[in-house]
Amino acid sequence: MMLARLVPFALLAAAAASCSEAPQPGQPMSADDFRRELIGMPLCGTPKTGTYAGKLMCTVHLADGTAVLAGAGVLARGFWDTDGRRICRRDALEPPAQRRCVDYVRLAGNRYRNSDGVEFCIGPCP
Repeated sequence: MMLARLVPFALLAAAAASCSEAPQPGQPMSADDFRRELIGMPLCGTPKTGTYAGKLMCTVHLADGTAVLAGAGVLARGFWDTDGRRICRRDALEPPAQRRCVDYVRLAGNRYRNSDGVEFCIGPCP
């Protein structure tokens, strides 16, 4: 009888833990992993901070080193490259010295996260 009362509480605790804001661990991706898995794919997520905070945005990194960001009435073009291990991006109007580099990790369920804390999936996302 005691076990029957504990099961609903255990399920509720497990559900609450899965909804936590704490980042889940992931498998680090190299620049080669990024190229192999994510080039040409729409990477869609909602940034928590910055200019596009709270807005669903999708970015496509193309093989020629260009990138396109679209969503929430925005269409921007830019460039991407690597610094050997991280993926670096900049707006088309910014000088190369203003590029921003981030790391990527592979998460469960075909999801990813960058070191800016943005979680994304290969779009369109459910």
